[in-house]
Amino acid sequence: MLTDSAYLSALIVYSLSAILAVALMNYWLLRKRSLGVKLLISLPVLSLLLTPALIQPEADTFAPALVVLAFQWLSQGQEAAEHALRPLLMFTAIAGVVGVCLALLLGVLSRRQSPSEAEA
Repeated sequence: MLTDSAYLSALIVYSLSAILAVALMNYWLLRKRSLGVKLLISLPVLSLLLTPALIQPEADTFAPALVVLAFQWLSQGQEAAEHALRPLLMFTAIAGVVGVCLALLLGVLSRRQSPSEAEA
């Protein structure tokens, strides 16, 4: 079993790794895309990677929900994984909606600024 400081250190390292992975994805795969498209893709991916879930329904420690979902589903079946699936779907849906709203807002703002730049 991990000590409290080791558990916290592991969560911090995992979180920083997930953020770095999404930043590198943006740099390598989405380099030529607009900020709106980057947000539309990055926010749900970050949500998938960073949403926490209890390792067991009665446990008191958290792990990434995607990892918990995979292990529970493969080892004990779909019913055992539902406690990790619910928050994962909820936070990913929220991140997707926020990403769509931000992409639309940035699209509207960029179109508004384009005619004024053409005049200048």
